Amino acid sequence: MSQNYIGGGGGGGVSQITFPTNPQYVLDTTTPLAANGIFTGQAVDTSQYGASYIDAEANSDQSGILYIDFSEDNFNTVAFSAAIDTTTQTTPTTTDPFVQGTYPYNAQAHIALLARYVRVRYVNGATAQTHFQLSHRFTQA
Repeated sequence: MSQNYIGGGGGGGVSQITFPTNPQYVLDTTTPLAANGIFTGQAVDTSQYGASYIDAEANSDQSGILYIDFSEDNFNTVAFSAAIDTTTQTTPTTTDPFVQGTYPYNAQAHIALLARYVRVRYVNGATAQTHFQLSHRFTQA
């Protein structure tokens, strides 16, 4: 995701981060998961972006479940999780540049930000993956 740094963005820290007008997807991982493997993304403090929604997309050759986790205390406690099963939808979004090729399982989410902190998480099914891509972005609408 490209961010505009305003102020002391050099070695002295960042005074303000503004959300880009046309946000791009951030690639979380492309490492295939083992059978029943779990990927947990980094927690993001959404208050720095001023966004209203998170978009996430998982693309794999095996079934699994995409989770969007929310927390008010930086994941000492998970306040809410949204679960999206992969489907056999083979047409990924055209706006996500990280989705390459057509694989049989895809999960897409567009969810309102329900707490200050958010992360993406994916739980693979019973078969090891040979292909996996997970990405997200924050949007206003």
